Amino acid sequence: MKRMLWTAALALVASCGFGDNNLARGTAHHACGDGVVDPGEGCDDGNTVSGDGCNTSCAVETAAPVCGNGTRENGEACDDGNTTAGDGCSPTCTLESVCGNGTVEAGEDCDDHNTTSGDGCSPTCQHEQATACGLVPQTGCSGATPACDLTDADDGSTECRAVVTQGNSNSHCTDGTGCRAGYTCTVDSAANPGWCSRFCAADGDCTGTGSRCVNELDDGNGNPLNVEVCSNACDVYGQTGCPSGMGCFGFNSAGGDYTDCVYMGTTPDGGTCTSSRDCRNGSACVTFDGTNHECAAFCVFGNDNTCGAGETCVGFTDPLSIGGVEYGVCED
Repeated sequence: MKRMLWTAALALVASCGFGDNNLARGTAHHACGDGVVDPGEGCDDGNTVSGDGCNTSCAVETAAPVCGNGTRENGEACDDGNTTAGDGCSPTCTLESVCGNGTVEAGEDCDDHNTTSGDGCSPTCQHEQATACGLVPQTGCSGATPACDLTDADDGSTECRAVVTQGNSNSHCTDGTGCRAGYTCTVDSAANPGWCSRFCAADGDCTGTGSRCVNELDDGNGNPLNVEVCSNACDVYGQTGCPSGMGCFGFNSAGGDYTDCVYMGTTPDGGTCTSSRDCRNGSACVTFDGTNHECAAFCVFGNDNTCGAGETCVGFTDPLSIGGVEYGVCED
């Protein structure tokens, strides 16, 4: 919305302010037939009658026009004094498209007065996704808008934004300004508060035990934005390192097990569950007899003292190991 409003404001200046200045200087608007040879005209004899040496489009009437002589003659759309291609007037004196002249011509989708890439219009005058800044590493932003983040268009494009609160992976947020540079405000559903997630391109961009570059963002409708953020580094057994109201959970992965903060449910240990999200923070939905699924608390495998009295810490069929520590769940 800001971009649309700003574009409209520029258009207003161009059609009103600049026009008023021209009129104040007494500048006239010339046309073929006014007796003045203007740019693009080979002649102007004060009329638009053909057969008198200057035709209806102000081109010199001659039996043998010569392209490249600098005079627009009969049958020529232009003549710039050469027969070089790519300068707006072709070797046969027909108009050709020139990217960067500010005019959208044949074969062009756009023309923004330059041939610079990354500004929405490519060096060949085709539409491109504008990239105002870089997410990883953070580049292109400073001053009052020091953070590079995704735009509200939800199409993967980026822009510089302000930072109101230096939010990190332990922080909740309501919009991007609540996160420090390098983080973005993410949600898992409209029912839950958002939290700040660190942008990443590889696991090495993430910090803390258990954090990996595994979470891909989408536009809220399941369409990926091709942008990834780190999972949260947190303690599965101790349940620390997460924003308030979220639990630390351990995930199996072929690329390396990892931790992340998720919104959990309220089912107590021993209660029936269909997924781990039904269970309360610090627990997982498991089966001990192959049939009944119930919530059970995380523990450190090999240390029954991390369970309650009379309980044993049993490991998962597919071991969950994070930071050199193997985790299991408590069994009566």
